[in-house]
Amino acid sequence: MVVAYDVTRNPTCKEIPLSRRKILKKTIVGNVILIIVAVFIVIFYPILISMSAQTIFPGLVMDDFIVMATSLVIIFAILATNLVYHYLYYKRYYYDLKKDVLVIRKGVFIPKEISIPLDKIQDVYVDRDTMDLLFGLYDVHVSSATIQSGVDAHIDGVKQDGAAKLREMMFENMQKVKSKKTIGG
Repeated sequence: MVVAYDVTRNPTCKEIPLSRRKILKKTIVGNVILIIVAVFIVIFYPILISMSAQTIFPGLVMDDFIVMATSLVIIFAILATNLVYHYLYYKRYYYDLKKDVLVIRKGVFIPKEISIPLDKIQDVYVDRDTMDLLFGLYDVHVSSATIQSGVDAHIDGVKQDGAAKLREMMFENMQKVKSKKTIGG
């Protein structure tokens, strides 16, 4: 069940925002193959066309420039679309640490939302992959007993101080919730 949260009430994602470097990181990672294909087309296309014209399509006459330019325009349109997608993903990324639950919502067309009660969280840890290292980003992971938490329960693309602060805030709120449960019975 998706619960609508008021994003204007100073959620955690406004206090500790994602870094804009996340857009660049995701765009580059998503476009590496397309960039390699574009370079391959520019470098090897004339050779491939002359070979295919002599062997595969001997009677076919193609304007090499038009085919290469069309291929590159398509590739760059995909690159630009990927950049816009990741910008929208960044703008719609929402997370909030409430007094008893962590809410994370992400996605552009069909947003996924996960709400984890703080008393169900088993661990909060910060890590980074190679691209995070290059861009100075950190990911804050939350683990609980559910499989879903391993997939969706992470806030990725924050700076080091933001990651440390998020982790600290989560542990503080977890302690408050657990102490209320022990006192309240």
